[in-house]
Amino acid sequence: MGDARGYFLVMGAATLWGISATVAKLLLNREVDTILIVQWRVTFSSLLLLAYFLPFRPEVLRVKATELWQFALAGILGVAGANFTYYFAIRESTVATAILIQYTAPLAVMAYAAITRTEAFTSAKIGAAFLSVLGCFLAVGAYDPSVIRITPAGFLSACASMVTFAFLNIYTRHLLSKYTLWATTVYSFLFASIFWLFVNPPWAIAAASPPAELWGALFLLAIISVLIPHTMFFAGLRHLAASRAMITSTLEPIIAIVSAALVLGELLQPLQALGAILVLTAIVILQTKREPGRPRANE
Repeated sequence: MGDARGYFLVMGAATLWGISATVAKLLLNREVDTILIVQWRVTFSSLLLLAYFLPFRPEVLRVKATELWQFALAGILGVAGANFTYYFAIRESTVATAILIQYTAPLAVMAYAAITRTEAFTSAKIGAAFLSVLGCFLAVGAYDPSVIRITPAGFLSACASMVTFAFLNIYTRHLLSKYTLWATTVYSFLFASIFWLFVNPPWAIAAASPPAELWGALFLLAIISVLIPHTMFFAGLRHLAASRAMITSTLEPIIAIVSAALVLGELLQPLQALGAILVLTAIVILQTKREPGRPRANE
């Protein structure tokens, strides 16, 4: 039952991430600054979490000062790094191109797990990983050369998004073995927000004079792209091995393509539908093959 809950949580996170990619593309098409989008998504999320936990559950936030650097690493390199490089890649290319490159991350996570021997390297897991990557390739239409449009800077940023996303997956699971879900979430978001204050300070934002209606859009984006999905993903990592969570999250490109088709009017091609089926097949394979040597989690 615990594994099923983990899959449900990760799939829920991937769904919201996929939808938010289309929303972010709409903002980027209106020339909204990439850093402003990334910064305020996580900042609004941090403020909402602190507004609840400081007055009502302060015990959740009690950790040793000497251990804060671990959350800083997750927040700056993982949360801030993965988000900025991903959205910058979207700006320099397309949602499809950025997602395709980022979602080679399951292969990186599996390679890390094999090298460090932190997970069993099963044929089912290998097959599911390659099915999911192939499914992403087809789903985003990468078989059509006209779809893959990217600048050199965008390509480097997309590769960085793959590395940082893989790091976030692996390192967060490490933190969750020692700290609570909410402590990990709050402090990771908080350090990511502090990092962005140095990169893009308040006076620089004020000088840019962003329109009032933009703040409402950024607040909504914070809820659907950071606060809820990251919390769900972190919670899912408590029940799943890192590679399983990563492969399951490849549902995001499918949702992104479908939402882009609905919102931006992009039609789905038969091969894209086949790609979606392959990703879903990979998830089903993982669901039916339990992690070797691991007892089923209690409810």
